[in-house]
Formats: sequence, C-alpha cells, structure tokens
Amino acid sequence: MKLKFAFAAVSMLFFVAVTNAQLPKVNGGANIGSLLSQFTNAIKPASFTDQWTGTKGNFLSTAGKVKDAVGVGKSIASLAGFIKPDMFKQGFNVQNLISTANTVKTMAQATGVLKNLEGGLKPEAFLSGWSTKRTGWLSALNLIK
Repeated sequence: MKLKFAFAAVSMLFFVAVTNAQLPKVNGGANIGSLLSQFTNAIKPASFTDQWTGTKGNFLSTAGKVKDAVGVGKSIASLAGFIKPDMFKQGFNVQNLISTANTVKTMAQATGVLKNLEGGLKPEAFLSGWSTKRTGWLSALNLIK
C-alpha cells in the first residue's frame, strides 16, 4: 500500500513538472511580450513577405519588451502586415484585423486580436513544433487580463 502511495505521489510530481515545463514562463502573470515573440517565432520564415527579413530583428526586440495593450495591438498590426496573404485561411479579413489591432485599448482586446490572428493562419504557416506548444501558449495568453 505504501509503495502504491509513493508511486502515485512521484507520478503526480512528475506530471506537474512536465506540465509546467510546457507552459511559457510567467512572472506574476503571463508576459505578453514573451508570448507575442513566441508566436512570431512559431511562424515559418517562408510565410513572411520579403520585407520581413530587414524588420524581424527590430520587431522581435521591440515585441519582447511590450507590456501595454496599445503596444501589443500595434505590434500585432505590424506583424500581420508582414505575413503573406496566401498564409491566411480563406475568408479571413486581415485588413479588418489590422484595423482592430490598431485601436485596442485593453489587454483583453489585445489578447483577443492575437488569438484571432493565430486562428486566422493556415496550419502550414507555422513551424512543425507549433501544434505541440499551442495549447500551453493559449493557456498562458488566457492568464493575461
């Protein structure tokens, strides 16, 4: 009986450790800049326009430091503008997303627009590892208020 209890306790600790390892790091809540950078890095380089090459480094540097809703919205609008139109799902209105992103005032609006952008991209726009990281990323994004 004691052996079963010890095994169950060790198994639970392992599960908690593995689950936490899959979630993006959070400091007193999720870091929106880090989540935006993770999302950007999950998009295949071939999914971006040629103009992205000269902008990527500056974008990622800035995005990683963004902490307010307006900054997140502007970053999302900029990012969406660098993604090739054929990487969006049929019927997805990227211009509407860009307009909305440029007018966000709250973090809830900003996270909603980021989720909308992620959901508007075709699966082939992402690197292969995104599907395994997506759930943890969305969970962390949902922590942002």
